[in-house]
Amino acid sequence: MSSGYHFIGVLNMEVIELGTLIAQRELELIDEGGTKSTIVVRIGMPKKFTDSSDFYAPYMICGIGGEEVWYAAGIDAVQALQLSLKMIGAELNAFRLKLNVDIKWEGDDNGRLGFDD
Repeated sequence: MSSGYHFIGVLNMEVIELGTLIAQRELELIDEGGTKSTIVVRIGMPKKFTDSSDFYAPYMICGIGGEEVWYAAGIDAVQALQLSLKMIGAELNAFRLKLNVDIKWEGDDNGRLGFDD
């Protein structure tokens, strides 16, 4: 399997689960009317593919619809985590632009969400 792909949580017809939670971040979504809601990003422990030496890191973004488990793959567990963080940042930024909403993280005052964005 090539590294760096973004997949929905199905692998060889097996449903991928988030598994052991290793990190979670809460973000604040503010719509055009000023209404606030919470987005929760959950990241699972990287796992090795059963049919390869590569790894995948599952993640889930809750609060923006389509709450499914996704994953990014890498040559090792660290790369899988790095790519998952990039995918999370890209998805949140695309959502922000598509719906013209603001997403904030209390750890940054400059509009960054802390997912390698």
